[in-house]
Amino acid sequence: MSEGTEVKIRQDLLAEIVFLEESYRQLKSSLSANVYDALAVVSALKAFKGSLSRASAYTLTLYNLRGKRINITWEQLFTHLDYALATLNVPSPSLKQRDTVQTIMSMSETEFEQVLAYFAALKNSIK
Repeated sequence: MSEGTEVKIRQDLLAEIVFLEESYRQLKSSLSANVYDALAVVSALKAFKGSLSRASAYTLTLYNLRGKRINITWEQLFTHLDYALATLNVPSPSLKQRDTVQTIMSMSETEFEQVLAYFAALKNSIK
């Protein structure tokens, strides 16, 4: 592959990491808002999960281009995000659902922090 391809992947990865960090802030904000908006929470969860998937794909691609192997170790976080989305996937959302999603998110706090710390370090190393 050409160096131009690697540069493009690095740029895309950097942009995705910034979006991932912002998505996490929006997710935390949506869950802690005084007025519960289930659609905002679902949107924030989907945005974070999608961004995490894309950032993971860019990371795998970048490492593969460099001939290195990497293991993505945050599959459990994806599972927790799926649980949270499934909890909110009912016709009439309630405050109990928000409490359930907050509990799921609390259980995953360490995983969120590890993933975000990993991507922050990666962002700094590929600038």
